[in-house]
Amino acid sequence: MKVMALTGGIGSGKSTICSWIAQQGIATLDSDQIARQLVMPKQPGLAEIVETFGADILQSNGQLDRAQLRDRIFTDPQAKRQLEAILHPKIRAETQRQLTQFAAEKKPLVVIEIPLLAETGVPDYIDQVIVLDLPPAVQIERVMNRDHCSHQQVSQILAQQASRAERLAIADHVIDASQSLTRIKAQLQPLLIIS
Repeated sequence: MKVMALTGGIGSGKSTICSWIAQQGIATLDSDQIARQLVMPKQPGLAEIVETFGADILQSNGQLDRAQLRDRIFTDPQAKRQLEAILHPKIRAETQRQLTQFAAEKKPLVVIEIPLLAETGVPDYIDQVIVLDLPPAVQIERVMNRDHCSHQQVSQILAQQASRAERLAIADHVIDASQSLTRIKAQLQPLLIIS
């Protein structure tokens, strides 16, 4: 079974592309989705977050207050490291568990969407890395249009992410994500063929 990671900065189209790959009948995983499941009520991930950050990180219904946590880690590098120390090993363990299941089902290829791959390092279960690459100016424009936010807000998010050079340094395959969706799919198609 071949395992490919799909990564790229904000606004590169990761979710759209991963969804299209799944529509091709290829097994996919989404590390953000796994992370969300790990912090649901009664999950050990949430218990550890509450232990670390305090009960005020919860909403009144017991769910994680994502907005508050996001603000906290955005302004406090130490809090960001603490959160990553809690979640990243759990995300990798759960990903490994699901990959074992896919291997048992004899899936020839699995594509995992991992937004923070350059930031967290490439796990040993990844065979190849696909980077959706585009110029920062295009990223900023896309995210401003998508999320209705300011140039400054998007620039701050970009400053928190790995640089374009850092992402390209881990790439086995670079896809020009500044092109149309049709052209992006055409670039990806040969990579998804398992002989």
